[in-house]
Amino acid sequence: MGIGESLTKGFSVSVRSGVLFFVLFIFGFVFNLINVLAFQNPPSPEPKTSTLVAAFSIGVVFILLSIYVQAGTLGYIRDRVKLGSVNFSTFFSSGAKYYVRLFLVGLLVALIVGALLVLAGLVAALLTGKLSVLGIALAILIAALGIYLVVLLFFAPYIVVAGDQPAWASIKQSVAFVRKNILPILGIAILLVLIGLVIGVLLGLISGLTAVAIKGVASQMVFAFLSSLVNAFLGILVTATFMNFYFGRTTGAAPQAQANPA
Repeated sequence: MGIGESLTKGFSVSVRSGVLFFVLFIFGFVFNLINVLAFQNPPSPEPKTSTLVAAFSIGVVFILLSIYVQAGTLGYIRDRVKLGSVNFSTFFSSGAKYYVRLFLVGLLVALIVGALLVLAGLVAALLTGKLSVLGIALAILIAALGIYLVVLLFFAPYIVVAGDQPAWASIKQSVAFVRKNILPILGIAILLVLIGLVIGVLLGLISGLTAVAIKGVASQMVFAFLSSLVNAFLGILVTATFMNFYFGRTTGAAPQAQANPA
């Protein structure tokens, strides 16, 4: 399956996933509203401990719930792509079934990338003075390696759900799959980024016009509403496009999605 076909089928799945879109929109909008209402005052030079604790707690809750939502979304779109139709109960069953595995994948990726970032910082700090140029070059090289590793591990969550694989096995399979298909994967990613940029520019224009007519917190709430709509759609589009690509490259061709709007 090529880039164009993957993207076309990704759009097809996206427009037929209305219930999933609504759930992702509500999830994003709720947390956007919490951020708007909880942190509407300008940050002070010395924030209160309670503010820091609240921000940290909200961040942790968001991350933990996001893993469940990601697992549910992947399971829903897997069935939509593979079977052509899906019951929304798949979202909840997949969220529960793959939660721990996706958590472990995320933890492993974070540890790998974090270790490389720390190493890059240490190299830049140690090689100072006359060797500062060398230190910066090595730090950039290590950072680039970290980005490359993130790309190699990108398909691990897809493989966990699409292939029902354990966390470590999905990471190894992701590395092999991305290496084999690196150019079309980058091509799809570039197109999706461009689509996101275009939508982002339109969102910015609408938000700018809204801010002229509506001031203060109300304007922020409108932006939270619009950005949640955009993020919900893009989340489904990205997941569906890469899921179609994965099935197309591993099984020969992704099934044609049926027009079941569930």
